[in-house]
Amino acid sequence: MKIISDNPNNLLEKLELAKKQLKNAKNREEQLALTTYIHQLKVAIYDSFPGTIPKPKYYNNKKNRVYNKKFTNHEEKMVENFAHYKDFHEEFFEPIRKVTVHELRKYDDGNYSGITDLSEKEFYEIFFDFMAKLGLDKYFDKFIRGRRLYSIEKELGEEDEFSKTSEGYIAHNPINKDNDIFMRKLRYDIWSMHYLAHEFGHVYDLNHFDEDITSFNIYNYESFNKEVIPMTFERLFLDHLIENNILVEEAKDQFFDMNYIYYEFILSAYIISLIPHKYFDKELHLSFSSNKLFEMVGNHFSRNDLVKKFINKLDALDTQDTYSYAYGDVFSLFFKERIKEDNYSLDSLKEFFELRSKPFDPKILEKLDINRKEYVKLYKKDMQLLKKESN
Repeated sequence: MKIISDNPNNLLEKLELAKKQLKNAKNREEQLALTTYIHQLKVAIYDSFPGTIPKPKYYNNKKNRVYNKKFTNHEEKMVENFAHYKDFHEEFFEPIRKVTVHELRKYDDGNYSGITDLSEKEFYEIFFDFMAKLGLDKYFDKFIRGRRLYSIEKELGEEDEFSKTSEGYIAHNPINKDNDIFMRKLRYDIWSMHYLAHEFGHVYDLNHFDEDITSFNIYNYESFNKEVIPMTFERLFLDHLIENNILVEEAKDQFFDMNYIYYEFILSAYIISLIPHKYFDKELHLSFSSNKLFEMVGNHFSRNDLVKKFINKLDALDTQDTYSYAYGDVFSLFFKERIKEDNYSLDSLKEFFELRSKPFDPKILEKLDINRKEYVKLYKKDMQLLKKESN
């Protein structure tokens, strides 16, 4: 079973279809969403198959200026929403960031086992078994047979508009909910499988989220909930490997690194919650000198927290991404446990999808029975996976 598509024809056909859909768009929202998808697809084709099409120019016609303004307004509302519940975020993340850094230090031995090169067949079988456990094996096979997985071999550069920091992304047609996954330098190893699990989380999210397109007009329906399902799939995948004795030490390395990365989002969310209201002013990126930022928040940390070192390496605090990934980490830990308790059924996500598009409100956490005390318990339990066999 060939996994990576090496032919641009499917993408070119989808591009032509999207152009036809654009001509028949029912309203401005569909026009804006499709135009964004078309541009994203052009960038993906150019990145995956250089020379196939001319280098896409960033769209700048009137229609897309309207879109950009509207989406910027949507992002600003997310920042306003974070600022509105700033005191809640401070209280919520303060004990969480303490326990996460304590647990990470406990298990950080600095040793890594390396990465095993798998055959294409081994890669497929391992990932297929994981998807089968979630009841998504037929969907995964259909995706692979449809030639919808691509490897981008070009280096990550500043010109990349949809993948500035990511290892992968999806192109999602908002009208027919068709998806393609683009992975940066996809290789047959645990690293690529881990990120593939994340991207399949986005695919699952987009195909089970029924909010009308008029409410959200970007391919991944921006909200503070946008990373919850992808991060849940990541956690489930690494658990699957460890529990089934597959690439165990490598999976533990990935598990530790994943939790360390998400700890930094939790720490950032806590830091942002400490910044005075007057500095928000709808800014997506809160830029301060490291001395100024530490001056504002430093008294909330002890000397051994190493927060000054963390602040010194920050260029800026991205409120929107921090918001999404910090709460994505929290939600994913709860959902992973519930899915496993429910024999890997994804039915437990139904209530979440009903709230998927809502702005943040502490009542959402109450409805989903998510709280910081239980998070601390689950996190400590989860980190037990890192115990060495000799222990």
